[in-house]
Amino acid sequence: MKKSFLIIILILVVTMALLGCNTQQHNQLNEKQVQQKSETDTEGFIEPEPSEWVKYIKPVREYLHYRTQSVVNGDITMLWKRYPQLEGNVDRNKGINSEQYEDGNILSGSFIDANFSEESHGRIKVKTMNEHEVIILVHGGIVYLKDDFDESGGEFLIKLFLEKKDNQWNVVKTDEYTLPEYKEWIKNNGSMP
Repeated sequence: MKKSFLIIILILVVTMALLGCNTQQHNQLNEKQVQQKSETDTEGFIEPEPSEWVKYIKPVREYLHYRTQSVVNGDITMLWKRYPQLEGNVDRNKGINSEQYEDGNILSGSFIDANFSEESHGRIKVKTMNEHEVIILVHGGIVYLKDDFDESGGEFLIKLFLEKKDNQWNVVKTDEYTLPEYKEWIKNNGSMP
């Protein structure tokens, strides 16, 4: 009787341990789902996993490099040579491909340096359209140094439309939030973490 009692106790302990592990795994899955849902904004953008972040941050930085260099050099064609699709379909009032109007007049030639931070106001977020098209929401900042050593620039919120061609992501359209759009976005989403 002692032996069978010990076997029953052992079976109960093992069963309880297995149930505890299963409950813990279930709770971890639920926490991950809640976290991912909370990271999705009203437009369907989500914060990418680290492996996805690495894939998308490079084209974001490349775009910002060409954008700031165009301003510093007073030559928008530097940006357009790299991203020819941005030259057409400009709608300044909606912020579509409107880089040439950055800081008033890009051709002023009064800038001597620039710094950008692609995630100074929040991590990038991604909306996947299909395996060859994504939209990246970037909430960062750009500061330009003028030739009189004053600064210009500041916060920006922009959607970068990327297409994958020849295994490389390229910006094909930009949509920078206008002030009214930005205020509406803040109202709906709050500031990005």
